Amino acid sequence: MSENNERMEALRAWLAGCLDSESFVLAPASADASFRRYFRVRDGERTLIVMDAPPGKEDCRPFIAVARAFGDAGLNVPEILASDVEHGFLLLSDLGDRQYLQVL
Repeated sequence: MSENNERMEALRAWLAGCLDSESFVLAPASADASFRRYFRVRDGERTLIVMDAPPGKEDCRPFIAVARAFGDAGLNVPEILASDVEHGFLLLSDLGDRQYLQVL
């Protein structure tokens, strides 16, 4: 099994525990210029975002710190609903698929 497949299985298992359900659908949400990957999670009527930041290549703690600082400053940032920093997984609220740059 490839590293990507193993990682995806670990992500799905973690999400199942967070959501207390295995009946969710994952779809690519976006990518950035790093090793992080983002997926939109559809769980019934709600959507969430899950970040996959492989620990050997990415550290999600700076993301958490910046999200908190921006949120404390009154900026609209995703809420961190669950985290597994050791494995590089974050479950975030979904702010939608429109980018700020598209609105400006």
